[in-house]
Amino acid sequence: MNEQEAAAALREIHGLRQGCGDERQLAALDDLATMLEQCAATPGSYLWFAGD
Repeated sequence: MNEQEAAAALREIHGLRQGCGDERQLAALDDLATMLEQCAATPGSYLWFAGD
């Protein structure tokens, strides 16, 4: 995902946090938010996910 897509995904994190049931899920969302923020703040960057 490019920086524009990362910014859009970042806006959805708050809603996703409300649906989390445990601390592991919240920690994973926090990690994802950090990566999305870094990507969104860096023009020309991409965030790649390995696997499915």
